[in-house]
Amino acid sequence: MYDVSLWKHYSAAIIINKFVSCYNKCIKVFGYAGMDSILGVLIDLGLPSANTVLHNARTLFERQYRVSCNRIVQCFVARSI
Repeated sequence: MYDVSLWKHYSAAIIINKFVSCYNKCIKVFGYAGMDSILGVLIDLGLPSANTVLHNARTLFERQYRVSCNRIVQCFVARSI
């Protein structure tokens, strides 16, 4: 557990908010102004929102660990049911 104390200032909410902010800024690199609506930009480009990306990743992760053949993972699945 080397340098675990460095992580005490981070939480899941902070990381998710930083991801959403970065995702939105990166989308606007495609030639849109900073004041343009992110929803309008996403519709123009045909891209999903950051919340959709996070939801899809969470759903895929849950599906994958439920069908895992790993015995350790199966213990966690059995306890969560």
